[in-house]
Amino acid sequence: MRRLFILVGLCGALLTALVLPASGVAAKIVAHFHESFTEVVPNDEICGISGTSVLRGMDNVQVFADGTFKDESTFRAIFTADESEKSVELFVANQVSGTEEPIDNGDGTVTFVATVKGLPEKLKIPHGPTLSRDAGIVTQTTTFLVNPDGSLTFVSSSFSNEKGPHPDLESDFELFCQVVVPALT
Repeated sequence: MRRLFILVGLCGALLTALVLPASGVAAKIVAHFHESFTEVVPNDEICGISGTSVLRGMDNVQVFADGTFKDESTFRAIFTADESEKSVELFVANQVSGTEEPIDNGDGTVTFVATVKGLPEKLKIPHGPTLSRDAGIVTQTTTFLVNPDGSLTFVSSSFSNEKGPHPDLESDFELFCQVVVPALT
């Protein structure tokens, strides 16, 4: 789940950057993708606790002729611990925007820069109190190694231009397990 926060924000940006070319024309929509999904993940694990996750989400990506994109998404995951049968809910509702082309660092790596606005993470007890909430704006810079076959390997990620409460982000995502483990045990 820790990586989920990072990956949710970059998923649309990365897929768009790898698939679509930039063209330099004003902000006309050149591609539009929309997907909704529901999935049950048995034998899942969060913070060392085994359980089942029920995932639901929607992703709406627009790619513009000027080489930028906008990815609006919502995501809800309810995780139920096998042993205690207690649950926690992760909810995400945000907009990610940036340029679709990565920055070539000249050393075999590329960097993607995207701005996340909205609610990148809200942890709560289903039908109960909020455990943690990150909200507002933050810019995410993520670097990947370009492998000889063209695939990418994650190298690093950093955050800047933070506005709003981001307690989990500021804790280097340690807060996530600090609030989830007691809620599930």
